[in-house]
Amino acid sequence: MLNFRVVAGIILFLISLPGVIINFYVFYKLLRKSGQFSGFQKLCVSKTIPNMIVCTVFLFWSTPLCILTPEYTKIPRDLNATLGQIAGWGAYIFGPILQVFLSINRFYVLYFPMKSMKMSTIPITNIAISFGIIIAIIYTVIGLPNECGFVFDTEILAWRPEAYECAEWLADFIFFSVLGLSITSNSFNFATFLKLVFNQVVTGVSSAEGKSRRRKRTLMYIQSVIQDSLHAFDIVNATFTYTLNDAVWFQFIFLSVSFLFIHAMDGFVMFFFHSEIHPTWLCKNQKKTSTIIIMSRSRVSTLPSG
Repeated sequence: MLNFRVVAGIILFLISLPGVIINFYVFYKLLRKSGQFSGFQKLCVSKTIPNMIVCTVFLFWSTPLCILTPEYTKIPRDLNATLGQIAGWGAYIFGPILQVFLSINRFYVLYFPMKSMKMSTIPITNIAISFGIIIAIIYTVIGLPNECGFVFDTEILAWRPEAYECAEWLADFIFFSVLGLSITSNSFNFATFLKLVFNQVVTGVSSAEGKSRRRKRTLMYIQSVIQDSLHAFDIVNATFTYTLNDAVWFQFIFLSVSFLFIHAMDGFVMFFFHSEIHPTWLCKNQKKTSTIIIMSRSRVSTLPSG
């Protein structure tokens, strides 16, 4: 019978490897995409970076540690803390920051469409991404000193702050930072939702073009909401759910698996909503499905009545 720690390592491997692959695929395909590169797409490309960092650290660090299970005291502290800071604090804060910018992007385009067109010459998205990178670097560096780090503990199979006042204070600090970002992002999402619901008409364009734009904006909004929900899901798990049971397997699921899962799934969400980067074989299957549905509907509509 397999040891649970080996099973835990296998679980992390089966989530982290697809997570690395799908996020890299989205990153590469969006960068290579022809045509105009919108601010929304720039933010999506940037968001794959923290996702890849988290998935890579789990793949090459947490997974082997789960399987080999060395004593915590024998794990090199500096390497453990450095990887923890990069993935657990730097990348972890960078994702919600970008999520706020994604929500603001949708909000601004819907409420101020003319102003957004005029500002297209200003690299506002590049400035926002650069700001996010600087904040992520700061959050990474502040935990590198001794007694301030975020480390992977093989006793509980999860990342945790070091058992010192400095690390625990920083852990609370990042929690409230992510919580504040999540509230901000969801506030913009709610305002966007109201605009989509109560403003059904897109002015200045044909009816067909208006429907197309509205559909595109709705899909972008749904993508943003789902990505926000992933971070909210992990916040709940990391602050409340894991405390319901002291068993290692329970805390492993709601700390390690939850932490890894949201970053892997985030890549799949972006892949799903960017149909222009879908592989050829998937596009063919989608076209076949659409054709079957259309033919079925046409047959139903031509059936004689009575």
